[in-house]
Amino acid sequence: MHVVKLAELAAVMTHHGPALLYRHASVSPEAVNCYWTASRQRLELWHQALIRFQRAKDDADSSRVQEWWQDHIGVVEEILASELLTRVMAAIADGSDRASGRDEFSPIAQAIYLSHLEVRNRVQMLLLDRRGCSVSDAMRLNRLRRLVERWIDVLIGELACYDEELLRYGVDEERTRCHADDSDGLASSPQRQMVGCLIRASMTDSIQRRVAERASLPLANQAVAESVLLMLRPEMFDSVGVLKSLCLHRIENQATRTDQMIDDYLRPNLDDSPTASAIDTVNDTAWAQWYR
Repeated sequence: MHVVKLAELAAVMTHHGPALLYRHASVSPEAVNCYWTASRQRLELWHQALIRFQRAKDDADSSRVQEWWQDHIGVVEEILASELLTRVMAAIADGSDRASGRDEFSPIAQAIYLSHLEVRNRVQMLLLDRRGCSVSDAMRLNRLRRLVERWIDVLIGELACYDEELLRYGVDEERTRCHADDSDGLASSPQRQMVGCLIRASMTDSIQRRVAERASLPLANQAVAESVLLMLRPEMFDSVGVLKSLCLHRIENQATRTDQMIDDYLRPNLDDSPTASAIDTVNDTAWAQWYR
């Protein structure tokens, strides 16, 4: 799986993230375990690649350093671009656990998020050092980094309009707050679905034009994507297999509350009526005769 698909998945999870925050649904232990395992395995592959660069650098072997950049520049791109999904999942986990008073998924997502930030900082140090990396490649990677950071603020801003505490997952808090204010005006608008599709298409196209066509770690990326999809529970889909909108979740929740309120209202009146007392007397007599 290409890293562009992970960015697209991040946009999808952001669009349906408010429904996850609204439902306060618990994430299955299987999904949490798969997300932890897949993310840690991918982090281990990243660390191994960076260790190979450090060894070549310590040996002062310029040819090996240049070969490393030629072989691993796709890995560097994936480290930068996949940060979108990592931040979005950390924000959703934080908001969902905090809203429901649980502490189940957020510690795992937070640990993966911090580990990803550590790897990204190491990549930024490589770009600053620029040993063995051409000027054109360094500039292209830096433009990719800045592009991903802007899209992170867009996606986190869409989530933060429902939970202001999630602003801290953005790169630039002021920019993230501006996107949150813009998204707040579309929260209950019929155009929200169309805006979400346009954002996803624009983000996918802009990232795809700045990364390699061939995926460097396709199996690792696929494992992470599958673990994220496991978090979408069956009750979040409608009868035709489409994810329900936030509006539909609210309607279903209000309908459930309304039915419960009607039952609570009618039950005392029914219990106090003469008919109810007569029915209870007949039932008690019938049970007494049956036990005899």
